[in-house]
Amino acid sequence: MRSIIIALALATAAGSAHAENVTVGLFAPAEPFPSTAARVDLAKRLGEHLGAALGGTGVGRVFARAGDFSSAVKKGEVTVAVVDATYLAGAGGGYTVIAAATRGGDATHSWQLVARNAEKIGQLKGKRVIVPSVGGRETDFVLNVLLGGEVGKDFFGKIEAAPDTASTLAALGLGKADAAVVPASVELPGGVTTVLALPQLSGPVLVAYGSVTAAQRTELAAAAATFKGDATIGGFKGGDADQVRAIARRFTIPVKRGPHAVPAVRLLVGDLVEGRTFSIERTPVTSFAIAPPAPATR
Repeated sequence: MRSIIIALALATAAGSAHAENVTVGLFAPAEPFPSTAARVDLAKRLGEHLGAALGGTGVGRVFARAGDFSSAVKKGEVTVAVVDATYLAGAGGGYTVIAAATRGGDATHSWQLVARNAEKIGQLKGKRVIVPSVGGRETDFVLNVLLGGEVGKDFFGKIEAAPDTASTLAALGLGKADAAVVPASVELPGGVTTVLALPQLSGPVLVAYGSVTAAQRTELAAAAATFKGDATIGGFKGGDADQVRAIARRFTIPVKRGPHAVPAVRLLVGDLVEGRTFSIERTPVTSFAIAPPAPATR
């Protein structure tokens, strides 16, 4: 009997040794979750789902600040995460994209510039604009990524970050900002209207950090495809880092230069003689006469 108990204990220990414990981080300020509780619930369920796929357990952690999330990744406290592509595009780092999060079945979503007491973007000159955090590069995000560098750096009075989309809309509704840049699918506060429709961008992506092996990434991708989320992040589908790189290229607007004029290399005779005077020195006629033969001598 004792030998059986020992054998069972060893088998259990061996199984535990192969089980993978996963910590899934969630840093997606732009995603329009209705509340912090909704974020926590999604992270918890996703952590458990992905942990089970690796034969172990999983937990979810929600991060409100970019610095806290970055620190947890560097310490190895987060191995898998759902992260805004807009944040990754500006921050970079060593990660592998496993899948793309979807909302309403789509992995890309439109943005919008909204405001109180304004109908045209020209009316927002010198005004304060607020936007969900992208990790400290909010000005570049608004001016370059979304507006394509079409307005000057000094057009808006100030561009500031809010913790998330819900906070952005709340601040705008309370009159703490004149305008905001938010995803197009959100419900706007009273008195706020859309001033300008902005381009579509990739939403959050599921990424792996550090010691996650290629085999584990494959298992995680398969598990993510079967995850049933909520109205904000409904699930995941195939994705790669190209989505992030496409946004990263737009953070910096290339310098616009005038056309390079190439002079014509074909010259006509008229171009050579125009405005010039040519003359040929005359030669005396006598120089062309043939001298008479010398008289014969006898």
